Amino acid sequence: MDAGASGGLGKATQAVELPARLVFSLLQAAVRLAARVHMPLDRITDLLRTAYFLEHRRKHPRDLQVIADKLGVSLRTAGSLNKQLKEPFFAPETEVEPIRIITGALLGAPSSIEGLAAITQLDILEVRRAIKHLQELGWVDVDEHEVARLSGTLRSFVTEDLQRRVDGVNHQLAIIADSVWARFARGEDDTAGARSWSFAARPEDVEAAMERTFKALRAEAVEMEEAALEQGGGARYGITVAFAPREEER
Repeated sequence: MDAGASGGLGKATQAVELPARLVFSLLQAAVRLAARVHMPLDRITDLLRTAYFLEHRRKHPRDLQVIADKLGVSLRTAGSLNKQLKEPFFAPETEVEPIRIITGALLGAPSSIEGLAAITQLDILEVRRAIKHLQELGWVDVDEHEVARLSGTLRSFVTEDLQRRVDGVNHQLAIIADSVWARFARGEDDTAGARSWSFAARPEDVEAAMERTFKALRAEAVEMEEAALEQGGGARYGITVAFAPREEER
């Protein structure tokens, strides 16, 4: 085989392996934490199976057979994984996440309860529970025709409640995953990007920097959202910023 043919094969192999390469890289964050608490491999495997099932269920919430086919498992196994999601352990995904999804779906346009179920592909009962909770928070108004609308603009899900904080982690990592996919697979470098720096600093200076950064980015996000709502033509974007004391990797 000549050098040209070899080079072409290498590029083709790289293209096929790119999704696996990106998945492996993103998994590093999860296993980094798992290693710190000495989590057994079989527990990590169980969590991965359930997480992968959940991702497919988000797209096909009412058809376990479709999910089973996509995962390459039996319908019985899919049913067992679905049953696991009813455990309190998964409350951030099954109870808190729908609230955030409904809030996003209502951005810019009121919608009926049934319309929200169609837009989000959530079960109608999940939609009603989320709407009820948002009403209690004062974030959503519902008229006599069951049309829901946001009572304001950008919402913050920052809270001391553990389930909501875990949902916040889910949301942060989803944005990171979307950013990686947009840059590597779609080439959308103009609207997807990330930067990382490691540096020495005093804790009090980092605390002040966090406060300034979060405040400035929130204000800019609100400004961009209000412009999109007023002028139209907006799409959904996300920003994730993380500060952390670095631990020695070796």
